Amino acid sequence: MVMDIVAVVLATAVGMGVGALWYGPLLGEEWRQASGVTLEQFKQSNFKLMMGATVLLELVMAIFFELAARDDTVMHGVQLGCLTALFFALALAVHYLFEHRPMRLYLINVGHTSLVFILMGAICGFLR
Repeated sequence: MVMDIVAVVLATAVGMGVGALWYGPLLGEEWRQASGVTLEQFKQSNFKLMMGATVLLELVMAIFFELAARDDTVMHGVQLGCLTALFFALALAVHYLFEHRPMRLYLINVGHTSLVFILMGAICGFLR
């Protein structure tokens, strides 16, 4: 099985871009309020380490979608992204229920991950 490096790099970049927008200007303040992370805590964190780890994790997710994209269609990639997002959302819901975490935080996080999974699947399906 040959992996399309262009698809992996593009899917990783799209994942990073969506995250930057989602947790930045679109829903950053909502996320901080729902998660309880203060702006001061965020500013004091090791940003280089967080971004490096995020790039690595996005890359691993992109590789998963590239390897799982058996077909050369965008629709198959979108279906793969949707199914993966659904399983992720269901598994994460169990944790949020037992941790008594806010529904708003769950929706923000699952919305982001679902969008990223669908886009990664579409990219890998299209470029496969």
